[in-house]
Amino acid sequence: MERYRLEEGVVVGRKALPQGDLLLRFLTPGGSLEAVARKGVRPSGRSGRLSLFHHVRFQVYAKGEGLPTLTQAELLGRLHGLEEPERFLLASFLAELAYRLASPEAAPRIYPVFISGLRGIAKHQRPLLPLVWAGWRVVKAGGLGPNLLGPGLYLKAGRLEDEGIYLGERGVAALRAILHLPGSEALPHLEEAPLERLMLALKHHAEEALGPLKATPALAEL
Repeated sequence: MERYRLEEGVVVGRKALPQGDLLLRFLTPGGSLEAVARKGVRPSGRSGRLSLFHHVRFQVYAKGEGLPTLTQAELLGRLHGLEEPERFLLASFLAELAYRLASPEAAPRIYPVFISGLRGIAKHQRPLLPLVWAGWRVVKAGGLGPNLLGPGLYLKAGRLEDEGIYLGERGVAALRAILHLPGSEALPHLEEAPLERLMLALKHHAEEALGPLKATPALAEL
C-alpha cells in the first residue's frame, strides 16, 4: 500500500548512508519512526539541516515493506543549551531510552515525559536531576517500572533487594516519589537524593530489559 503521512516529532537519530542518503530517527506521539532522506547529507537540502533534538513537522511516503522516504520537513523549534557536551550526552541517553520503549501503545505516555526531560536537561543547573526524573518516568511509561514494595535498599532485577545497586533510604524514597507523584511534587525529593546512584540504577535496569544502550559508555566518562 502506497501512502503519504504527515507526522510531528523530535529528531533523535541521524546516520549517513551510501550514495549520500540520510537515515533519520524520530520520536513522535504515535511511536518511534525511521525514514530515509534521499541525498539528505547535502547541507543545501532541508533534511540535511535537521539536527538532533530538533522539533519538526515532516511528511513521509511509505511503499511496501521498506523504510518510508522523507519527502518534506519543517523545523518547528529547537532547544538551546543541549549543545553543551554534558547536556548533549544526557539528552542522547534519554532519547535512546525513549525511542527503544516508544511502542504505539506506550508512546502517548512517553512523548510528553521525553519533551519535559529534554527541556529540563537544557535549562536546569543540575541537568542530571531532570534526566533521572524523566528516565525513570519513561521506563515506567514503557511498562518496565520497578517493584518498590520490598524493604531492601538495593535495586536488582527490578526489585528492592539486599544486594545490587545501592540506593539507600534517600534513593529509594526519591525513586518512589518519581514513579508515584506528579512531576512538580516529585522533583523536590530529588534535590537531596543520590542522583549518581539513581542514574546508575536506571542504566542497569534499562539494559537488563533492552540490552546495551549506545549512550551508556560515553556517560560513564562524565
